[in-house]
Formats: sequence, C-alpha cells, structure tokens
Amino acid sequence: MLSGSLRRALAAAVVVVSGAAAVTVTPTAAVAGTNRVVFRDDFSGDRGDAPDAGRWDNGGGRRTSAWLDGDGNLLLGSALRTGKTFGQAYGRAEARILVDREDGGGRPLGVLDGTGRTPDGHVEVLGSGRVDGDDFHTYAIDWTPTTLTWSLDGHAVLRLTPEGDTRPYTFVLNPSSGGYRSSGMVVEAVTVTVREAAPIASKSAPAWRPFTAYRSGDLVSQRNVVYRVREPHTSLPGWDPSLVPALFLKV
Repeated sequence: MLSGSLRRALAAAVVVVSGAAAVTVTPTAAVAGTNRVVFRDDFSGDRGDAPDAGRWDNGGGRRTSAWLDGDGNLLLGSALRTGKTFGQAYGRAEARILVDREDGGGRPLGVLDGTGRTPDGHVEVLGSGRVDGDDFHTYAIDWTPTTLTWSLDGHAVLRLTPEGDTRPYTFVLNPSSGGYRSSGMVVEAVTVTVREAAPIASKSAPAWRPFTAYRSGDLVSQRNVVYRVREPHTSLPGWDPSLVPALFLKV
C-alpha cells in the first residue's frame, strides 16, 4: 500500500505523449571535453539516518519520508530534490533505482527548471519505461542547451525540447505513481556529471629567429610565449618579441 505522503508526493517529471520507438542514448557528458563529477551520493550511513542535508533538500528542515537502510541504499517514500542546482550547458544526472512501474520512465528521476517548476516544451516519447521491482535500473537525464533526454538502462524513453533556456536544473527522486503502479523506491546511488569543453589548442608557432623575414599576422614563440607579428619586417638581433612591442603582440 502506498502511504498518504507518497500519493501526495511531487510529480516532478514531464507529461508523457505518444512517440517513436526506443533508441540508444550516448551519455552527453561522455561525448567530448572533460567530464567532472559535481554531485555524488552513495547513501552510506547508519540505518535510520536521514539523507545528507548538505546534498538534499529536506523540505525546509522538516523530516521527509526518506531514510538510509544502513546497507548503502536510500529508502524513499516522498519526493526528494538535490540541494544544489546545475547550470552547466552539458551534463548527465544518473541514478540507480529499484522501483515497480508500469510506465513513465521520466518520473523516478525528474527535473525542475530555474523557477522550481517542471520545464515546458515539446515532448517526445521514445520508448517504454516499464520495469518490475525485482532489480535496480539506471535512470538518467542527459541535458544540452536545447534538449533533455531521459533514458532507462541506456535506452532513450523521453525527450523534452524546452521553450528557451530553462537552466539551472534541480533533479528530483520521485516515487509518486502519477497514475501508474508504484510500490515505493529504493535508490542505490545518484551522480551528476558535467562536461567541460575541451580547451582550444593554440596554433603552433616557430621559435623567433633573427635575420628572418616576417609578415603581418605570422606567429612566433619565445620562451613558451606566442606572439603575433604586427608589421612586416626582417628581424635583427635584439629585436626579439618581448623587447619590441611595436612589432609583436602577445597572444
């Protein structure tokens, strides 16, 4: 039986509409650049402890229906949201969750926008979110500046194209049935990874040399510093870039 608090829990996921067949998701945070974990909770702690207040919003200090089982799991009877928001352009929120659901793959791991509401936009259903309560499954949300894509065990189930930039995001663990069958939730771990763009490689530049004809725009290096030639000239000893700023611009 679901508790009254569970039935009244926040439904923090987008509305499901008809859509196409399931597709496989490549995690956004793994496509390019440098990945950085900015949030992680594996729910270590003593049996009966509340979730870490430094990581989770517990409703303004009041105790929610959420506690640790002492074996590295969170037992959840009401919605619980991350205490911090995530404004990076690219990232991935991922949770290992055991829950019994007939459908609604976007519900167990939900998202709120910068106003604290469910983001508005165009919704596409890409696959089924049906699971049984016999094992843990990996729920994830990959976000970019233009889309949020929910996946279940690596297969996309839902895509939202928001109306404009809806960041920063808050992520929500949500056992609420929302009209579907659910018998509560057990969470093994939650991780948020962001993708930081790879630094742009600087152009290679040959070492500066005297008695060399340089053209405007040429690049030269001296003591690991790169300079751009301002004016065409033939270099002479003593005209090295660090001493003749009229001829060389540090880049």
